[in-house]
Amino acid sequence: MVATPKDIAQAATAATLLMWQMSMAEPATFRRDMDQSRRAIRASRELLERLRQRHRNDMAQSWEDANPATLPSPRSKPTFSALHSDA
Repeated sequence: MVATPKDIAQAATAATLLMWQMSMAEPATFRRDMDQSRRAIRASRELLERLRQRHRNDMAQSWEDANPATLPSPRSKPTFSALHSDA
């Protein structure tokens, strides 16, 4: 069967419509993917901030729980002149 000009025109119109639909879908898909990436980045930042805060809290708690007798006293540190004296 030989394609008639009407068949060719219908095929071209269908192809044009399909290409237009795909071109309209690409920006929407891109925007959806970008939104998903932004949400993932925001969630990652929030998680990192919570982990940092937990670490700060743990460090503060360990300082509070430390036995003051085991911590070095600022008075027990040797002075610079005592370290470098020629005597």
